[in-house]
Amino acid sequence: MKCTNCGAEIQEGTLFCSECGTKVILPESQAPAANEFAQNGAQDNFQNNFGQPADGAQFQNANFQQSENIYAGVPDPAASVNDGKKGGKGVKKILIPIIILLVLVVAAVGGVVFYLKSRPIEVDLNEYVKVSFDGYDTLGTATVDFDEKKFKKDYGDKIKYHGDDKDMKDESSKKLIAEYLDKAVSLDKTEKLTNGDKVTVKFKYDADALLEDLNIKTTTDGMSFSVKGLEEVPTFDPFEGLEITYYGTAPDAYASLDDANVNNEYYNSNDYFFDYDYDQLQDLSNGDVITITIKYDETQSDEEYIADFVENYGAMPTQITKDFTVEGLQVAVTTKDQITEDILSQLKTEVEDQDSMFTTDDIGTSVTDDVTVSNVEYYGMYVGEPKKDSYYDFDAFLTYKITFKYKSEEYSYYQVAEVEDIVLDGDGNVVTEKLNINFYNYNYLSHSFKDGYRIYGMYGYETTTDIEDDQSYYSSDYNFSWVLAGENGSSDSSTSDSSTTETSTDEESTDTEETTDTEETTDTEETSEEESDSASEEASEE
Repeated sequence: MKCTNCGAEIQEGTLFCSECGTKVILPESQAPAANEFAQNGAQDNFQNNFGQPADGAQFQNANFQQSENIYAGVPDPAASVNDGKKGGKGVKKILIPIIILLVLVVAAVGGVVFYLKSRPIEVDLNEYVKVSFDGYDTLGTATVDFDEKKFKKDYGDKIKYHGDDKDMKDESSKKLIAEYLDKAVSLDKTEKLTNGDKVTVKFKYDADALLEDLNIKTTTDGMSFSVKGLEEVPTFDPFEGLEITYYGTAPDAYASLDDANVNNEYYNSNDYFFDYDYDQLQDLSNGDVITITIKYDETQSDEEYIADFVENYGAMPTQITKDFTVEGLQVAVTTKDQITEDILSQLKTEVEDQDSMFTTDDIGTSVTDDVTVSNVEYYGMYVGEPKKDSYYDFDAFLTYKITFKYKSEEYSYYQVAEVEDIVLDGDGNVVTEKLNINFYNYNYLSHSFKDGYRIYGMYGYETTTDIEDDQSYYSSDYNFSWVLAGENGSSDSSTSDSSTTETSTDEESTDTEETTDTEETTDTEETSEEESDSASEEASEE
């Protein structure tokens, strides 16, 4: 049989021309069979193939073979109404949309399959994180666990590595998960917890890293747990009632513990005692810290000690150590830098209140009938700071320049007040009752004016150099320096400034000349000498 469209030879039983694709037109004797197929066979075949779910490959193959048998030898129903050419074109018009539709369906199915395989795996990490709390209230501990076993079971065959590490690409899924979950989670707080506290889970990898490397879509933020279930026990303050008593003055003060008012049952039962470093109680100054502890084993942590105490005595100490800050000590002045303008003013007030001291209030008053106080001027402070390992204490020598006037002549000398035991109270003021002031450990002075009038009985120095020379005997124990009037206590130490030395030298020279002149006139003016002796007695009394 030949194709009615192209004339190609067609084998019997073929439905379409192998050359042009035109449907084969069967003889009219076979047309009823084709019509019957069109009406009944095709419908039955559709139901057999699509009307019911397939039951395995064997069922599908049977339907396919049955379909082939039905179509074999069945003439095209359209052959009775169309000629060869028109029938071929109609078949093409029907097949092309069907093929396109099939392609689209296949593409859609493939796209769905690809999406299902490549889309991120959504994981709720909360299902695998467990936080446990243990211990006592205020001293609780927290631990976090990640259920790796469950996670591997749920996602072990689904997770693949998508990162840049080539070595990781060859790892098995389960080993890959284990690598990522090693110490994957931790907590922001794990110790000293109280019921009601919040602890937050921290992840080793953030959400972006998990999405990029393992294609896991999740969140690693905001996972927190409330602390609960910690055992509550009675508490007590082991240091309540403990007092520290201080003795002496800073920086050499010392302290002792007074436990007379520590009355809790555990201390009375000798369940604990106070421990401290003895050296901390010596050589104290304000601001020093004394640390007292009730823990005798330094290798034991505070938490371990408290846990043991709770187990043994059924109560929890609220603290293991306590710091006591030294305060309120009287402070011994040991350097000139400690003497501020305010302190110096207080010292001058105390010195000038002494009966043996000339002050500005004495200016114009008579020392004798013919000698008056012309001027009283604070010159400065000569200080002795004890050297290291010296047994001496700090001394300050407040120096005043006293000027007497006889007729038109003037005579000046330096009156010195030695001030010892300078102590400041907690407010930084001089403790006046501890001051030791004296004027008599210096040179005994006398002076004769040009006409032979003589006064005597003054204690002090005629020059500042005399002061320095007198104190040089103690130079192995002290560092001496001047703090002149107008300078503060922070001036640099020195033996004496040049201006003071020069002034002292000039004064010494002048005084020497005056003394020489006086000696020349003394022998010739006997009457004046007698008057001078009388005045000297008054000066001495003053």
